[in-house]
Amino acid sequence: MRIFVHKNPSFMEESFDYNQVPTYFVHCFNGGCPRAGECLRQLAARHVSPTRPTVEALSPAVWPADGAACAWFRPIRRIRMAWGVRGAIARMPYNEGRLVVKALNQMYPKVTLNRITTHERPLPPAEQRRIEALFASHGVTDGQVFDRVEMRYEW
Repeated sequence: MRIFVHKNPSFMEESFDYNQVPTYFVHCFNGGCPRAGECLRQLAARHVSPTRPTVEALSPAVWPADGAACAWFRPIRRIRMAWGVRGAIARMPYNEGRLVVKALNQMYPKVTLNRITTHERPLPPAEQRRIEALFASHGVTDGQVFDRVEMRYEW
């Protein structure tokens, strides 16, 4: 799995989109934390949007004492997420494409596969590797398996 940990906090601040923060994600507003600059919970808290009137937050009662390790710390990491495989299937010879679709139907339930092909459900790195191996076994080795690829925060 390819994980990117950025040491430059200004890069994270510039590229952060609060709309990607899951509703259930717990924020941390402990401004005195020594690891605030490298914590995803702090990053989310610094970017709270007025469009979301309530958020999940850590209680100050569980904030660690100075210098203690925080059980709630989550490092800022970005992972590669991919959407859709229709383009790769469309570029394949018809019979090979049918075989790939058949294999995908065996890998995923119908509803899940539909959400993948319509870009409603992203593919995490482990699933990407499985799908890339499937396409490679059918002759697609140009690396253009997915319709779209983005770097996303690992929530």
